[in-house]
Amino acid sequence: MCKNNVMKVFVMKVAIIGAGTSGLSCAIELERNGIHPVIFERNGFIGEIQPHVSAFLGLITRPASDPIKFMDKILGIKLKPLNQFRKVIHYSPNNQVAVTGHLGYFTIRGMGENDVKNQLRAQVKSQVHFSSFVHPEDLENEFDYVVVADGNWLTPTRYGIWQEIMPTWVKGGIFEGDFEDHTLKMWLDNELTKGVYIYLAPYSKNKAVIAHVVQNIEHEELNDYWHRFLKSREILKKYNMLESWELPHHAGTVTTPRVGKIYFAGAAGGGAEPFLGFGQFNAVVSGVMIARSIAQGTDINLLLKDVNKKSEELKTLRPLMNAATNKDFDRLMTIMKTPGLRTLVYRTDIDIIKLLSTGLKLVSAENKKQASQTKGGK
Repeated sequence: MCKNNVMKVFVMKVAIIGAGTSGLSCAIELERNGIHPVIFERNGFIGEIQPHVSAFLGLITRPASDPIKFMDKILGIKLKPLNQFRKVIHYSPNNQVAVTGHLGYFTIRGMGENDVKNQLRAQVKSQVHFSSFVHPEDLENEFDYVVVADGNWLTPTRYGIWQEIMPTWVKGGIFEGDFEDHTLKMWLDNELTKGVYIYLAPYSKNKAVIAHVVQNIEHEELNDYWHRFLKSREILKKYNMLESWELPHHAGTVTTPRVGKIYFAGAAGGGAEPFLGFGQFNAVVSGVMIARSIAQGTDINLLLKDVNKKSEELKTLRPLMNAATNKDFDRLMTIMKTPGLRTLVYRTDIDIIKLLSTGLKLVSAENKKQASQTKGGK
């Protein structure tokens, strides 16, 4: 109690580095708890220079099989997706399989008002300081807590907590043509991706993005992989490419999401899952949970327990994907055509990680057995 019986009020000061998905989700939850953070953004805008369409895949976000509803009801984050997708077509070099149902959502990434980040920004009252390139150590003395949410692996690397799993390059293009606007297409071809994937996600019936993800290559190798894919699937005969872009992407984990008063959220906190590299859902979850940890004093490791467990489980699939051959992928497509199996995988709460792990191990073992028999018969 100070003079004149006026109570001193403690105002918590929180800085957020990065006005992206995790940083803005964190800000929304902090404001809900009466804390107005100061947000620093290195760019002069909200959003992304490279326009594209990304996805919330219910298969990956389980047990939140409907991620949009989960974020609204459980996390208090409202997002309007571009579209639901009701069909996924998986391609291997010599096979394919289609799955239908309520499978997930497409979202827009870019700089328009319907972009995910700009939708989140519209829900934040706190000021964003643009063109502000700051490090957490620059802010420690001024703020009670600092949240690193800049989508970058370099800061957690400097703090000695980053564990690299999948360094990749992404080459993308915007194409015009005829597309099914409720269909996601994914290609598995280790000669073109080295254990990752290529996807096509539509903006509309006449425009779509194709993104090609390749791991463990040098930047100068990327165009070769991209052009080999375009040629092998006759993409340029089917569609007209309007523009292209490329960027590095890193999937990894952190040994701890907190170092003293510094929290690490989203991709900077190891939020890009290590199986397919999806990170949008985890970015929202980690941003909200870090805000709750700050506001309520709850252990962040406890709040992120389910996310971390899922990440560790998905990590077990990464070596299997890396080692799989194209024959393995062809055989996996055949297995997925088994009556009832696609429904079991996509429309139930079955442990998909265990199922995929078993499937990849089986097809790999079968192909090795056939190769051995062929060699022995010569």
